[in-house]
Amino acid sequence: MSWFLKNDILKILDATQEERDKLQNHNIYKSIKDINQLQIFMSNHVFAVWDFMSILKSLQSKLTCVNIPWIPSGKGTPSRLVNEIVVEEESDMDPHGQHMSHFEMYCHAMHQAGANTESIDAFLQNLKTSNVSKSLINCNSPTAARNFVNETFKILDGAEPHVVASMFTFGREEVIPEMFKNIIKEMDSSLHGKLKLFRYYLDRHIGLDEDEHTPTALRMVKELCENNKDKWAEATTAAKYCMNARIKFWDEILEQMVKD
Repeated sequence: MSWFLKNDILKILDATQEERDKLQNHNIYKSIKDINQLQIFMSNHVFAVWDFMSILKSLQSKLTCVNIPWIPSGKGTPSRLVNEIVVEEESDMDPHGQHMSHFEMYCHAMHQAGANTESIDAFLQNLKTSNVSKSLINCNSPTAARNFVNETFKILDGAEPHVVASMFTFGREEVIPEMFKNIIKEMDSSLHGKLKLFRYYLDRHIGLDEDEHTPTALRMVKELCENNKDKWAEATTAAKYCMNARIKFWDEILEQMVKD
């Protein structure tokens, strides 16, 4: 990469360092101490997993042609990059060798952990006949999840590709510290494997992000922002916005966990 492009990626990272620190050190990770608290977390977080896929598919629709008749998009490299990510996020392999999306893996993990999926199931049904905002209300979604998804769609609809790429790269390549994985591992041993699928999801998601998706997503941001200072500034604003929304999301889930 050129010095110019590398420098602008570093500028975004520097500009969001405070938010990144808050996410990495958030109290929510060490506050999940029993299965009930984990179930509350999962019933909220599943909406963020769906939200993640919506951002990714929005980006794919902007960078490729998904309509019939097909017309070349003229965005060869970004198209390839986003399609590489979509393949694994939308049709990865589960522990049993079946192909499914990471969202569906998460829902299976919820069932195994005894977490309530009624709200997310109703949400998906409502989406067939209603918009996102109304569906969130109709399905009685948790407040934290509802606020988080609504924040996403405030800027997702009509956003330029470089803004969506920044949302995906900096706002959704989720920070889950090793200690969170360790807590789940310890909890699972006392629950006789009820979190086995959730552990698989975490390991698979983090592994892909670290080794493949984050480098690919960073390159996508660089390709889309090019040498345009305005685009880099807009990408930075989008990154900060989404990371702050994630911090608020964690805050509100933690409040619900403590309250319940």
